[in-house]
Order: sequence, then structure tokens, then C-alpha cells
Amino acid sequence: MAGNVVSLLNTVINDKAKRDALMQIARFGIIGVVLTAVVALLYDAQVYLWHIDERLAVTLATLVAAVPGYILHSRVSFAGHGGRDRVHIRAFRFGVTNLSGYCSNLFFTWLLVTHFAEPKWTPNLAFLFITPLMTFWLNRKWVFA
Repeated sequence: MAGNVVSLLNTVINDKAKRDALMQIARFGIIGVVLTAVVALLYDAQVYLWHIDERLAVTLATLVAAVPGYILHSRVSFAGHGGRDRVHIRAFRFGVTNLSGYCSNLFFTWLLVTHFAEPKWTPNLAFLFITPLMTFWLNRKWVFA
């Protein structure tokens, strides 16, 4: 078992494409954690401090994080990946990807808080563990390809 892990690590390290993908995942993860924390904190502040409706809160938090998200993912997470000559297309695709992440977060907010009457903090779990996986894949394969 340990030999298989070492072999896998050697393959990843020696294969430039795999190494690049691993680094993208790491950068996306770090930036994503920060942006997700911002979304979660903004959501919680709006819901608990200002008593804003949960669906509106997730909408506003997502909008606030969208611009720094595009800049950071474009310049850091996927730096050097894919073509860079069609900025308007890439920005549109990022918007669609962000919209899909927003819809995912909105769905989980509705499902957990409204439908199942779970505590208002429970959508944060989906914000942290489900939406980032989906948006990484879309960003890597479509937005910054």
C-alpha cells in the first residue's frame, strides 16, 4: 500500500500536467476557502444580525464575492492555464459558473432552512463542501480552459 502511494506521488510530481492540476487545486482551494468564508460570514451577518431573508442574504453575499473571485481565480488559481485571448468570453463563462454556484447555494439554503426547517447555519456546509467542487471543475474545464 505504501509503495502504491509513493508511486502515485512520483507520477504526479514527474508529470507536468498532473503537477499543474494539483497546484491549481491547491491555489483554488486556498482562494476558495477565503472567498467561501467571506460568503458564509456575510450570509451569517445578514441573517443573524440584520434579520435579512436567507435567500436574499445568500444572493448579496455571492454578488460581493464574485468580483474578487474572478480576479483571484484568473490571476492566481488558473494562472497560465488555457487561453487568455478572449477576456469577454472568459468573463461570461465565469459569470455562468458563478451563477451555477449561486443556484447551488440557493438550492441548499431553500432545502435545508425552508423545506427541512434546519438551523440557518446549515447551508454553510454545502457552501464549503459541495459548491466548490462543482465550480472548480467548471472553472478548470470551461472558464479557463
